[in-house]
Amino acid sequence: MIADELFHSIPLAAIYIFTVLLVLATMGLGFHLGHRYIRTRGTEKEPSIGSAVTATLGLLAFLLAFTFNMTASRYNDRKALLLDEVNAIHTAYLHADFLQPKSARKAQVLLADYAELRDFNPRVDEVTPEGLAQSVAIQDQLWALIDEHIAQDHNAGYLRHFVEPVTNLINSHNSRIVVGLEYRIPGPIWIALYILTGLAMLAIGFQFGVSRGGSIQLAVTLGLTFATVILLIADLDRATEGVIIVDQRPMAEMSLILEASEARRANSPDPP
Repeated sequence: MIADELFHSIPLAAIYIFTVLLVLATMGLGFHLGHRYIRTRGTEKEPSIGSAVTATLGLLAFLLAFTFNMTASRYNDRKALLLDEVNAIHTAYLHADFLQPKSARKAQVLLADYAELRDFNPRVDEVTPEGLAQSVAIQDQLWALIDEHIAQDHNAGYLRHFVEPVTNLINSHNSRIVVGLEYRIPGPIWIALYILTGLAMLAIGFQFGVSRGGSIQLAVTLGLTFATVILLIADLDRATEGVIIVDQRPMAEMSLILEASEARRANSPDPP
C-alpha cells in the first residue's frame, strides 16, 4: 500500500517533529473550542467531559501498547534470526569436512567469504540488491557442491551433516530479508494511531478550555511524551535505521573466527 511505503520512508526526526506539532495543534484547537463553548453555552458538567477524555486516552493507550508489542516482537525475531544464521554458518563450516577433501576446502572458503559478506554495519552499510545477490550466489555454489556429491553417490549420512546447516543458512537468510526489510507496521495502523492521538489531545484541550485550566508547559510535556513513544515504535519498526538496531557483533565475531581458521589452514603444511 502507498501508506505503508510513505510511513516507512519518512525520516524519524520528521516523525518526531510532526507528532509534537500534531499534539500541540489539536490540544490548542480543543482548548479554543472548550473556551468558546463555555462562553456561549455556560458551564459543562465536569464528570461527563472527564469520562470522555478517560475513554479516549484508554483507547489510545491500548493502540500504543498493541503497536509497541508488534514492533518489539519483530525486533526480538530479528535478533534470533541473526543468531540462527551465525550458528548455521559455523556449523556448515565445521561439517564441510564430511565432503570430499577438495570440495570441503572450497566449501570452507565460500563460507568464510559468506560470513565476511554478511558482516555489515546497518548504520553505515546500505543493504543493496547487489549485496543480497552476492549472498544468494554463494548459497547456489554451496548447493552445487551438494548436487555434485549426490551425483557421485557420496555417503548419504555424511552428506546430511552438511546439507542440514546449509539449508538452515539459506532459510535464515530468507527469513532475515522478510522480517527485517519487508515486515512493517501496516499503514492503516499508523493512520489510526495518529487519528486517535489527535482526538485524544483534542479532548484534553477541550477539557482544559471548559475548566479554564491547563498551561503551555503541560501541553508541551504531553507533546514530547507522546512523540517520544511514537518515535520509539517507529524506530523499532525499522531494521536498518535509527538508534535501536540489532547488534551485529555475533556475525562480526564469526567472520573473524573463520578468517583466523582460514589463515591457520593456509599456513599449515600440506598433508603428505
